[in-house]
Amino acid sequence: MSQHRTVRRLGPLRLVRFVVQVLLGVIVLTWAPTVAQAAFSGATVAPVTVGTYAIPAPAGVTGNFSCTTNKLSMTVNLTDFGAVNRATGYTVSLTAPNGQVTTNNLAANTRSTAITRSSSTVGNYTLRIRANVGTWTGQNLERVLTCP
Repeated sequence: MSQHRTVRRLGPLRLVRFVVQVLLGVIVLTWAPTVAQAAFSGATVAPVTVGTYAIPAPAGVTGNFSCTTNKLSMTVNLTDFGAVNRATGYTVSLTAPNGQVTTNNLAANTRSTAITRSSSTVGNYTLRIRANVGTWTGQNLERVLTCP
């Protein structure tokens, strides 16, 4: 008995089906990456909203002040003032009647301090408190103080 291998031939209908399947496979593999790439080729622009922030003055202040008997020096003891949203710090200043200024810079979580200013003339002292957001400065809370 001889061992011969028989070669199986495809009929014409099977041959046509095979060729069509191979062509469809080639087309799908060729176009599939392009279709996927086309799905991501559109550009979408996200809307941009820009706004401004006006830094308000602290809402209020509590504390007391005292003067020397000759009224040429004032000390202000602040116990609290209103926190300002987004503040990174506060500036407290006391201006004497002669225009000289003493300034205390406070951290964002500190809202109490003592500040003293001397003057060569008698008159009104001006207390100013303002919030800072980074390098930006806010509105002043201003109080005019007169020695009794």
